[in-house]
Amino acid sequence: MENDATNPVDVEDDAVLDQPEVDADSYSDGDTSEAETDGAPEDEGQPEDDTEEVDWEGAKYRIPKALKPGLLMQADYTRKTQELAEQRRTVEQHAQALTQQAELQQATLEHRVNLRTVEQQLAQFQNTDWSAYSAQYGADATAAAMASWQQYRDAKAELEGAIAKTETEARTISERTSANALAQADQVLSREIEGWSPQLVQTLAGYAAETFGITPQELRDSVVNPDGTPDPRTFKVLARLHKAETELAALKAQTTKAQQAAKQAAVTPAKAVGQRAGGYKPGLDDSLPIDEWMRRRNAQRAKAAGR
Repeated sequence: MENDATNPVDVEDDAVLDQPEVDADSYSDGDTSEAETDGAPEDEGQPEDDTEEVDWEGAKYRIPKALKPGLLMQADYTRKTQELAEQRRTVEQHAQALTQQAELQQATLEHRVNLRTVEQQLAQFQNTDWSAYSAQYGADATAAAMASWQQYRDAKAELEGAIAKTETEARTISERTSANALAQADQVLSREIEGWSPQLVQTLAGYAAETFGITPQELRDSVVNPDGTPDPRTFKVLARLHKAETELAALKAQTTKAQQAAKQAAVTPAKAVGQRAGGYKPGLDDSLPIDEWMRRRNAQRAKAAGR
């Protein structure tokens, strides 16, 4: 039947319609991407250096830049920890020195008290006539008295030796404490005073002696407190005063020199208008020296000749 027959045109149209649609952009993108990939220049340069050289405990290392802040922070933490530990050791050493000095002073005091007692006992035997003593009290009593006298003499010598020893030890500790305090003060002054050096110390010591009558020993003692801690304030004041006076003296000298120059300029007569540097009148004159007359005459001839 005509209606049941398959229309070949319809079949072909349906076949065409059933085919998947082709996206033109997809082909275009693919082609462009491939072309760009093929035509893109290769990066032949070296990669950017992302490292930096740092100094760590006296040696140089190259590390990533991102690690530098942390490394510097660690170094700062280490430095502050070491400084704190050093300060703690200094305090402990100072406290130990004070304890030792206190113990030695107490021992010296006890020795002196005992020595005073022994000296009082020895005073009883002073100017003793042992022959008369023996005749009065007998030989045994005399021997016992002489033995006591000798014991007191030995005790006196022993106590005097102990006192000398404790005083020497205390003096040694005091000198060591003072030396440590001076060293600590020197470190502070080297950081806070520009140009700090042994030569500057000598200069300031001379300045202190000449200006204020302070002896070198008094200046040295002023740097150490009674408890043995450093006190650099005296040198700080001296350094500022000396610098200020030195600068003031230099400024005063410059001012004086300028004033003298001004006075000299004021009394120097001004040169006459038209007068030459040599002090001669312009033009030819019979009073001119022969060489100056000839020079001017030759100049006139040259001018007249148009040279």
